Amino acid sequence: MVATSVTAAGPRAAMLTRAPGAARWLLAGAAAAVAVVLGAALLRDDASLDRIEAAAGAERAAPEGSAPRRPVVPRPSNAVPADELAAANAGGVLALEALAARYPKDPAIFRALMQRHALPPPYHAAALAAAKRLLELDPGAAADDDVKRVVSSAAGGPPEAASAALDLMAGAMGSHGADLLHELAVGSSGMKERAARRLAEAAVLERATPALRIAHELRVASSCKTRQPLLARAKADGDRRAIDVLAPLVSGKSKGCGFLGMSRCPAPCASIASEIKAAIQAIEERVGPSPGAAPAPEGR
Repeated sequence: MVATSVTAAGPRAAMLTRAPGAARWLLAGAAAAVAVVLGAALLRDDASLDRIEAAAGAERAAPEGSAPRRPVVPRPSNAVPADELAAANAGGVLALEALAARYPKDPAIFRALMQRHALPPPYHAAALAAAKRLLELDPGAAADDDVKRVVSSAAGGPPEAASAALDLMAGAMGSHGADLLHELAVGSSGMKERAARRLAEAAVLERATPALRIAHELRVASSCKTRQPLLARAKADGDRRAIDVLAPLVSGKSKGCGFLGMSRCPAPCASIASEIKAAIQAIEERVGPSPGAAPAPEGR
């Protein structure tokens, strides 16, 4: 078998040797094109993640003991020309990653990479790496709906991506990340408990808005008595998230109590119902009633 292979290879090698120079260049070019296509087809999350980290790594490193870095505003020499960015967007992930290596200080490239990696099927780890670099260059991007969507989507992805998404929410996204953690914590996803633990971290609550802090404290309070001292802050700072916690405390159930559960159940916090209703009214006067809210309870 070895002899046969060698014999078969001999004529092919001889043909390539005798082929004109132009033909050999064409053969080499065709092989290179096939390699590029195969490389693009085999692109995976980890490879893109490595390239994004390489593009950002040198810029991210700061001298020991240096002051905190200010958000980077690209100078003209650091900003990718609009036509190049458009061409890279049309060229796909590989073209954008090549551009990111040339312009590692321009947040526009990392925004484009984040959006590209988030397309179905989403490469969560690579999308999050691009979002992280975008937030380093432009912290204000935490308020962007696209960033929130990508990070929230990754929280429902594979375990490693979910952890990285929670890390971004708890750190680089500031108060906007705390808001996302709250949404997960009060939702029904499998991340509910993990998000609640991250939201409860002192550093995360410190970055949260006053409205979120009071809603969180009302939600985790153990009793009506412990909620009562929080009502003054709820009046001043609360929003609809506080109302979502308070409203069920002054509403009884039509049945479920008494003999065979056929009697009406009293409001959970009936003893301080008037104070809670006053707090709800004060919040609604500031932020407006919740969409589809029921009429205000009598006796306000």
